[in-house]
Amino acid sequence: MSSDLETGTTAATATTALPRRAVIDRAWRELGSEVALLSGRDGGPLSRTVKRILDPLVFRLRVHAEYGQPVVTAEIAGAMRTELLDHAAILRACASWFAVLKARRRTLGITAGNAQELYFPVCFELAVTRGAPAVDPVQVTDVADEVLGEIHEGHHHRAVEALDEHLADPSVVAVLAAQVEQSWADIRSGPADVTGFLERMRTVHQDASNHQERRTRQQAWAALVVDDAAYELGVRIRRPDGDVPWSVGDLGLCAEPPQQRPLVLAESSGRPLDRSVVERVRATLRRSRDRDELPVVPVLCSEEADRACAPWGLLAEDLQATLVNGIVVAVQLRPLEGSTVPDSGFVASIQARLRKEAYVLHARRLLAADGALHPRQRQVVGELAAFAQPYVRRLWARLHGRDVWQESCDDIDEVRSLLSGVARSVSLDHRQQIKAMLEPEVRA
Repeated sequence: MSSDLETGTTAATATTALPRRAVIDRAWRELGSEVALLSGRDGGPLSRTVKRILDPLVFRLRVHAEYGQPVVTAEIAGAMRTELLDHAAILRACASWFAVLKARRRTLGITAGNAQELYFPVCFELAVTRGAPAVDPVQVTDVADEVLGEIHEGHHHRAVEALDEHLADPSVVAVLAAQVEQSWADIRSGPADVTGFLERMRTVHQDASNHQERRTRQQAWAALVVDDAAYELGVRIRRPDGDVPWSVGDLGLCAEPPQQRPLVLAESSGRPLDRSVVERVRATLRRSRDRDELPVVPVLCSEEADRACAPWGLLAEDLQATLVNGIVVAVQLRPLEGSTVPDSGFVASIQARLRKEAYVLHARRLLAADGALHPRQRQVVGELAAFAQPYVRRLWARLHGRDVWQESCDDIDEVRSLLSGVARSVSLDHRQQIKAMLEPEVRA
């Protein structure tokens, strides 16, 4: 009898369904603080850590497809934990190498590309081949300079030269202009329950404490992604009389509403939806982590012409919905105001983190006392007062990159992480601006 019970218990355990992300998070936390640079504020791995290191290099999903399922059995969860912990030393060394490359990148004044996207895989490779960074700082600097040179040197210039050569032919520009005109005309308004869509958006901002609640939240997001409302809102921002709850000017997406048809070559205000096709292609080449995997320049230009004309400047429906989701979050973020109450715990948690930042507390005290502000402080305070603008612009840039690389936003937990991460990224930029302002005063 006892044996039967034990067998039944073992079988039940083996078939228990566990969320993949939760399995990874739990095992990751066992690695300790030495992987903090690869972790988010909650202690779990960053989305990019999973995408650029764990999935391809630790779990090797091409070989072990069973590790990539959204929900895994207890047996597979145990195997994943073992695999991750077997790589503990390498992952800790990887985090150390990332700290080295990031510091050296800053010293050399390199701004091209996203550091995590570009360096995570190479840091893992360095950890495998060299172990942790050597004690000798000169040796470490030499390795870092060599790696950064290989990643950055010449690639951007060669890609831009190819773009310039392609656009030197007037017939190429004429074809792109005709494509933009046709693609813009093809986007038409249609029936959509925009009000209901925005009300249902709140459901994916609710907290979920168990598997059923997380499943319900995911189902709600899956329905929002295929809804026509995000597309329709992206069409309405092109019309002077478009019924939209926000102004694309106030959001920082356009210099002035309504959104105008994109040009092919002209320089723009720099706002995301004002940019010409060529400006958007150059941004892709500048940020790209693997230019060799991008389409050839003529195809890239043609794809970008269609993308620039799509609602919100994004082709994928899930990315359009994610941008609208981010706007719903952004318009509620007011770090300088103490009385505003967001409509969900998710947005409230982002707001609370922003308000706790030391530079935000300092700014609020200065404003309350009518104190004098340094010119650079004024710039930061201005962005804090209109936080939706830097937030939405940063979110749009990340979604544009996902659109180019055909990376989805169909997982609501990943979307929530992205929306939280954008706020954190803008806040880090503000901190850096304040730090840069203070450094000359300290030296003086």
